[in-house]
Amino acid sequence: MVRPIIITDIVNISQMSAWRIVGELGQIDGGNGAEPDFPADDLATVTGWTAKSEGWCRRLECIPASFIGEPAMSTTLTVPAVAGALGTMFAVDAEHRIAVIGSRPDVGSTIAAGVAPEVELLGLDGESHRLFENSPGKTLLVAFSSWCGCRHDLPGWQALRDELAEEPLEVIGIAIDESAADVVPFTEHIDFPVLIDTDRAFADAYGLVNVPTIIWVDEDRKVVRAPSTEFSDDTFVEVHGVESGPHLEAVRHWVRDGTLPDDTDPVAEHLRPFTPEQRQARVEFRLALELDRAGHPEAAAQRVAIADALAPDDFTIWRAGMKLVGDDPFGAEFFERYLDWQQRHGGPLSSTDS
Repeated sequence: MVRPIIITDIVNISQMSAWRIVGELGQIDGGNGAEPDFPADDLATVTGWTAKSEGWCRRLECIPASFIGEPAMSTTLTVPAVAGALGTMFAVDAEHRIAVIGSRPDVGSTIAAGVAPEVELLGLDGESHRLFENSPGKTLLVAFSSWCGCRHDLPGWQALRDELAEEPLEVIGIAIDESAADVVPFTEHIDFPVLIDTDRAFADAYGLVNVPTIIWVDEDRKVVRAPSTEFSDDTFVEVHGVESGPHLEAVRHWVRDGTLPDDTDPVAEHLRPFTPEQRQARVEFRLALELDRAGHPEAAAQRVAIADALAPDDFTIWRAGMKLVGDDPFGAEFFERYLDWQQRHGGPLSSTDS
């Protein structure tokens, strides 16, 4: 089992500030003791789970009190106890008083079951938006990043949307980035919705380990084609090895007559649940984001390194981490590592699942 890394210093407890407790849905100020804890009444604010007499519940799912154990009826909850009850990972930086509780949903029980998870993300307007709030028909989810060459694909996805304007299709861009300011320079003349996954809620719910990742969602909010690495033009095809034409033509057929490609297999066959190391890596990276936002770049860099070591093939960690620590995600270091990745995986992106 992967054990969370807790970096500690000897600190006078009487001088400790309140813990910042970060979860899937939000963050709160917790207690000011040596261990990260918070009032049980705040469980829903942080994680989305509500304490009831029968256990903890969220939407249609309940965890019986017998499974949760001692935390079920507690008035104060500790981060390790909550993570243990939910079956999630956690990460703690005791020096800077920040603790992160990982996400419970796993790609194996959401997308693999055909369900497109609904998440709330920040829009370019600064407001929070639900992913599918204005998409009644088929939806093409386009995950990209400002640190990826796929940022230049947005005009191509716009052109496809314009071409199919009479059809029931919406394109939604999801930027795996830290702020709208990172993304805005690439959205000129883009009129489809673009949302910012600042806290990796979308990346975790949809199991992203790379960008771009394209996901087909039908009118019933079912994922009908496995998430894959696709592009809207061939500008960088010599680098990534993925021609845009076959995928674009497949999208046209799907939107116009509902036809899926002949080689479309059940989505679950293309998805692998995250390993414990991958799950811990994602929590460590989320902690890195929080540390960076709090003005602790050296501590953030430490966490990026830990996350990278746990999940070295996750582009959303190691390449995003390059930007976070001030390295160049388009520089020689990236291309050297990308060539190594190709050698280990037997070819460019086109030869592997995203």
